[in-house]
Amino acid sequence: MPLDHLHFILEGSIDSFLIQEEQKKIIFQYQQGGILGFFPYSDNLKSVSYCQAASSLKLASYPKSKIQVLISQNPDLTKALVKILVSRTNNFTTHTLQNEKMIALGKLSAGLSHELNNPIAAIQRDTSELGRLFVGDELLDLLLGGTGLDDAQQAALHQAMNQWKKLSRPHGMKPSEIIALEKDWLEKLTSWGMKNPVEAAEVFTDSGISAEEVGYWVEKIPFEKADSWLSGIQFFLQSQALVSTIKRATERINNLIGAVKTFTHSNQESTRTPLDLSKGIENTLIILGHKLKVAKVEIAFSKPDLPVIIAGYPSELNQVWTNLIDNAIDAVAGIISPRLEIRIVPENDKVYVSISDNGAGIPAEVKARIFDPFFTTKGIGKGSGMGLDLVNQIMLKHGGKIQADSEPGNTTFLLEFPKN
Repeated sequence: MPLDHLHFILEGSIDSFLIQEEQKKIIFQYQQGGILGFFPYSDNLKSVSYCQAASSLKLASYPKSKIQVLISQNPDLTKALVKILVSRTNNFTTHTLQNEKMIALGKLSAGLSHELNNPIAAIQRDTSELGRLFVGDELLDLLLGGTGLDDAQQAALHQAMNQWKKLSRPHGMKPSEIIALEKDWLEKLTSWGMKNPVEAAEVFTDSGISAEEVGYWVEKIPFEKADSWLSGIQFFLQSQALVSTIKRATERINNLIGAVKTFTHSNQESTRTPLDLSKGIENTLIILGHKLKVAKVEIAFSKPDLPVIIAGYPSELNQVWTNLIDNAIDAVAGIISPRLEIRIVPENDKVYVSISDNGAGIPAEVKARIFDPFFTTKGIGKGSGMGLDLVNQIMLKHGGKIQADSEPGNTTFLLEFPKN
C-alpha cells in the first residue's frame, strides 16, 4: 500500500502483519503513542506489511505534503522520527530472520517426529512385552520351584517377591551411605554362599530390598540351593531395572519430541490463542535440559495450582523463554551453586513472570542498553545482540512489557502480561 500519511496513535492499537503461506502473520502491535506510516528521509514508498486496527482507534494523521512543515516547526521531532526509523528497520530484520528460522525448525521437527513415531511405538510395545515376561508370575514360579519350600512358604515368598519388584533405593542417599550399604550386601551374599556376589551386591543395593528380609528366606532355603535362588533374584531385579530404564528413556524421547513440536508450532499462529504460560516454560526447560544439566543449575519453578491462561502466540513466547533462560544459564556459568528461579504470579488483571539467576549481574553502565538492537554483553561470536531486542518486541506485541533489575548475585527479568 502507498505511504502517504504519518500517523500518531492517540488511542487504541494497530496490528502490523504479513501474509505468509496464505496465512496472516502478525509481526508487531503499535500501542497508544506509536507512530507509523510515511517517515521523512525514508526510501520506502510502499509499506512492506499490512495494518489493521486491533481495537477502537483514534489517530492524528498528517499528509506527506505537510510533513516537511511539521518537522521544520518541531526540530526535535526530526531526531525522534529518524531514531524510530532506524530502530524499526533493525527490528523488522531481526523479526523476519527469527520467523524464518522458526518456520524451518518447525518443518524439521515435524519431519523428525514423524520418522521417530514408529520406532518409538515399537520400543514401547516391546518393552511392555519384556516387562510381562520378566516380572510376570511365570518367572516368579520358576524361581520358587527350585527353593525346596513347601506350598505355604512358596505362597508367602511369592507375595514378598511381588512387593520387591515395586521397591527402589531411597532417593537422597549420600554416596558414603550407598558404599556402606553395598559393602554390607557383599558381606551377607558371600556368607549366604553366593559364588559371584560382587555384581549382585550392586544390584541388591539399588533394589531397595531389606537384607534382613532376604536373609529370612535364605535361612529357610537349603544351603546348596541358596546360590541358584539368589542368582535368580539378581536376574529378576536386573531385568526389572532394565525394563524401567527403557520405559523412562522412551518417555523422555516422547516428551522431547512433544516439546519441540509445541515449541516451534510449525503452522505459525496467525491469531492469538489461549495458552498456559507454565506449559511453554516447562517445554523450554525440556529443550534446554542438557545445557542446564551440564551447567549443574538448580531450578526452582513456582506457579499457581491452576493454569494461568493468557491470549498470545505460543511459538513467539517460547522464543522469549528460550532467550531469557539461555541467557541466565550463561550468566551463572562458573559460579558455585548456580541457581535459576522462575515464578508466575497472577495479580488482578495482570500476570507477572519473573526469571532470576544468581550470576554476576549486568554492569550498571550498560543496563540501559540491553534491549537495544545488536547490543550484547557476551564475547565475540557468543552473542548477536538480537535476543533481548526480540524479547522486547514480542512483549510489546502481546501488550506487555519487560524490565530488568540487576545486582551482583541477583538478576531478575520481570515480564508483565495483560490477562485478557
